[in-house]
Amino acid sequence: MSNHWKGKTWYAYGTSMTSIAQGKYVPVVEKLSGLHVVNLGIPGGCLTPDGYGKGNVKAAVFDKDDGKENADLITLEVLPNEGAKVGNIYDTDDDSFCGCLNQCLRFLQEHTKATIVLIIMIGGNDHSPEFKSESRGIPQFEFSEIIKKVARLNSVPVIDVFGESGFGYARVKNKDYQLDNIHLNDLGGLNMGKFIWSKLKDIPAWESE
Repeated sequence: MSNHWKGKTWYAYGTSMTSIAQGKYVPVVEKLSGLHVVNLGIPGGCLTPDGYGKGNVKAAVFDKDDGKENADLITLEVLPNEGAKVGNIYDTDDDSFCGCLNQCLRFLQEHTKATIVLIIMIGGNDHSPEFKSESRGIPQFEFSEIIKKVARLNSVPVIDVFGESGFGYARVKNKDYQLDNIHLNDLGGLNMGKFIWSKLKDIPAWESE
């Protein structure tokens, strides 16, 4: 099967897990795919105003001057660093996570002809899956399922790293694949990159003419 992504342009938005400084999976996907990446991941980044990065990833997505109109593929990586207010999947407000995500996905669909893909990233390995976030009152798994629903609402393909990549709590709590409670080492990046490429290679490129 031919690789339809080879030589195409990939704009990557997201958190430290995507960023040039700490995004260990990105070079792996770039090498396997032949894509040319424009890495716009932000350490500490988030979509929500009450999150760690005070909405800096949303601001990056909404930047009309970064060349994204020429992208063939745009990925938005989410889950870490977000604030307490999750909201409802139909929200379009500026405060809740669901509202901000709906805005971002729709902005990218309206202003680009790229294939848009949402990457749901792993959370921290310092709590077991049943642990409820003190700020949100729900486990990270439930948060990831809400994120998936917002993507489906907007007909955006999802790469569910959180739920399908093999980075389960019992495997990663020993930190063989991670530098700390979340960031990947080279071996972790290799495993995650191979998983993301296994999904991305089967997502068709959007035809615009």
